[in-house]
Amino acid sequence: MFNIGELREILQIHKEVKVADKNTGMSVKKLQKLYRLRCKKKVQSSKEYIFANKDMESQTVKFLIFSRRDIYLDNVVIYKNEQYNIKHISPYGNGYVELICEIRR
Repeated sequence: MFNIGELREILQIHKEVKVADKNTGMSVKKLQKLYRLRCKKKVQSSKEYIFANKDMESQTVKFLIFSRRDIYLDNVVIYKNEQYNIKHISPYGNGYVELICEIRR
């Protein structure tokens, strides 16, 4: 188990929305902020590889949050100005949720 005081850091949950651009009239994907939540971050795994003669890094991160709001797999997590894709959502108990996210750099 964990202490409630361990939820010190802050993340934001965003949703991708298609918006018409004012100048061109074409649809553009933008992020709309939904929630701002406290979290605890833990790096689950990390790997580096070479793809098309370029160094790449893939990191899987686990966020523990307290939320009774609806969070879906197509939402995006922004943590310290980095964008994470949600891969799995699992309830932890008593309103706590565990988000398993992935980032590629």
